[in-house]
Amino acid sequence: KKMKCILNLCLGLFLPILCTAFSTSIGNALTRKQFLVSSAAAAIVSKGVVSPAPVFAAAAEEKKLNLPREEIKKIVLSDLLDNHFLVSGKLTRSIYDESATFQDEIDTYALDQWMKGTSQLFVEEGSRFNLVGDVEVDDAKVEFRFDEDLMFRIPFRPVVSLTGRVVLKRDESTGLITSYREFWDQSVIAVLKTAKFNF
Repeated sequence: KKMKCILNLCLGLFLPILCTAFSTSIGNALTRKQFLVSSAAAAIVSKGVVSPAPVFAAAAEEKKLNLPREEIKKIVLSDLLDNHFLVSGKLTRSIYDESATFQDEIDTYALDQWMKGTSQLFVEEGSRFNLVGDVEVDDAKVEFRFDEDLMFRIPFRPVVSLTGRVVLKRDESTGLITSYREFWDQSVIAVLKTAKFNF
């Protein structure tokens, strides 16, 4: 009974903070960066600081131009299944244009910002990623669906569950990825209601 009271208290604190931040969101499709910004705000309110996370080198890698579709697919699969880049931020930079954007309805983020922000917000070891179906690649884009549990690097390590898809647009002249967009199948409130806490 005591544990249930604690859980209800945490849920009562966690949901309003994020729900308020998302009050201006429109529709059911949501991008990761909106959630990153709002959850980071929750981390600041709850703890005042986010735990340290790996720092990524700012220097650009030598770019791999005009790779065959199968090679791009192999690299993206490795980033997803080995590097867990959706929760770690560890992606293969050489297949991304340095001007690549990670965009939502609120703002546009640079490559370094997204990599560092993702690594600081999520606990990789406590998160789960499942690729649904295959990674589809053509000259214009890379697309895949996912099912994941995200553990946040904030007090009580809340975990939320969601499904959705990611679209990576490619420059047809270089083959490099120039933009990242992630869409959720669930509404923000539905995702937040899946929150489970670790005590």
